[in-house]
Amino acid sequence: MVRYNGWISIPEPYANGLFAQAGFDSVTLDCQHGGFDERALALSLQALKTPQRLVRVLWNEPALIGKALDLGADGVIVPLVNSAAEARRMAEACRYPPKGSRSFGPGPAALRAPDAPYASLADSIEAWAMIETREALDSVDAIAATPGVDGLFVGPNDLALSLGLGAGSNRQEPEILAALARIDRAAKAAGKMSGVFCTTAAYARQMATLGFDMVTTASDTLVFADAARRILAEAKA
Repeated sequence: MVRYNGWISIPEPYANGLFAQAGFDSVTLDCQHGGFDERALALSLQALKTPQRLVRVLWNEPALIGKALDLGADGVIVPLVNSAAEARRMAEACRYPPKGSRSFGPGPAALRAPDAPYASLADSIEAWAMIETREALDSVDAIAATPGVDGLFVGPNDLALSLGLGAGSNRQEPEILAALARIDRAAKAAGKMSGVFCTTAAYARQMATLGFDMVTTASDTLVFADAARRILAEAKA
């Protein structure tokens, strides 16, 4: 079953809660290119009631990954994972010993299930490696096979830039579609999930048909700007 994911960049808990009420299966709070600092991230995670709350962290850094999880994220999307070694670093940062190297101190995360030991619940944390460079594409099978990696998530803008095609989402070039299919195949072969960032419903449907397990169907900044322009245009007409 396809998971429909919403993308949030605006660091405002009230707006984030309203956005998530659309009925997404999961939402992702973007700490890499969005406006979130630690406090805004904590407040927004508390405000969201969706089944799965992911955080795209700033970098493949254990301290950043651990903090996002301690604040209550159900999983992380980690940018620019280019090799199996980098994938292993990411995966280990998501798990407590002996499976990984995450430091224990869940704080707000433990409040989600106060009657259950958080250390056991933490086994359900999702670790998504972003495939968004030619180097990552060349190593995609090894990245997918890395223990502790749960999914491969395509960053279309950086991937297109790396392939010499310029930035942009919802791409139809044969090179991009071939790369997307290759990433999905690698994930499936390793028994992992595949995900991709889309900005239109039509492209999300196309990616779901291609085989992706998680498709981002809406971004708060684009929805906000597009709705404002549309309503203003209708009023003027």
